[in-house]
Amino acid sequence: MKGNGGYGGGARRLAMAAGVVAAFLGLGLALEQGLVGRAEPLSGMHLGAPTTTADGPTSTGPTGGGHQTTAPASATASTDAGPLRAPRIVADHLTFGATRKAETAAYAERHYGTRTWQLDPTMIVLHYTESDTYGSARSLFEADVPNRGERPGTCAHYVVDQDGTIYELVPPTVMCRHAIGLNQLAIGIEFVQSSNGHDSRWAVQQVLRRKAQAAAGVALVEDLQRRYAIKDGDVIGHAMVNEAKGFRDLQGWRNDHTDWQQPEVARFRSLLTTAP
Repeated sequence: MKGNGGYGGGARRLAMAAGVVAAFLGLGLALEQGLVGRAEPLSGMHLGAPTTTADGPTSTGPTGGGHQTTAPASATASTDAGPLRAPRIVADHLTFGATRKAETAAYAERHYGTRTWQLDPTMIVLHYTESDTYGSARSLFEADVPNRGERPGTCAHYVVDQDGTIYELVPPTVMCRHAIGLNQLAIGIEFVQSSNGHDSRWAVQQVLRRKAQAAAGVALVEDLQRRYAIKDGDVIGHAMVNEAKGFRDLQGWRNDHTDWQQPEVARFRSLLTTAP
């Protein structure tokens, strides 16, 4: 009670102070051990891809090899709420040696006027695989078969499987042929999904309704945005490429794809919480 001094009041105050100190120490331990996480933007949606283990030697570039679990170069970023951990990514690089690099540089010269296989990304283009499995999509990209009569074959930098596993097929600093007119600017992300006889909007809506896959895609895009200072407005769908800033094709090629139209991209952008 107020006004009651002496030993009893002092002891109670000491006990309360000790309790506060213990509580702070416990919170610090929980944070250090990862027991307290940041708030998630969607109820029930976890933004980290599932922890994945993989075998095989460490790869230093897109030259093929076994799976390995990696973290991006900037593994953490900071916000007012504390550090953000990068999503877990499985490196499953395509064979991308001297031949494919030369093909890519020649393609870039024909279509963009610059002979290079390297990429300094400023945009992200979303796609879906039109297949039901990661393996089938990877096999297509690995094959390096001509598309529209030209090599290199199509590929994407990342594929997000339906269980939320994120695969890196090509490092984001290497040009990949995934979107006519923007390959020289954009990282390509494929989501495993088939239209199954429906239209492309239905297919993308299945991705957005699949919590593990959508959350992993959001985590991946946010991480790439932090690493390369890519704004929300520069995260677009394949169907939006022809009208995008920076679109350029010296051969007059245009996209005819309808996947990831503006309404679904707007929904995806609304899930992004840490963009620059």
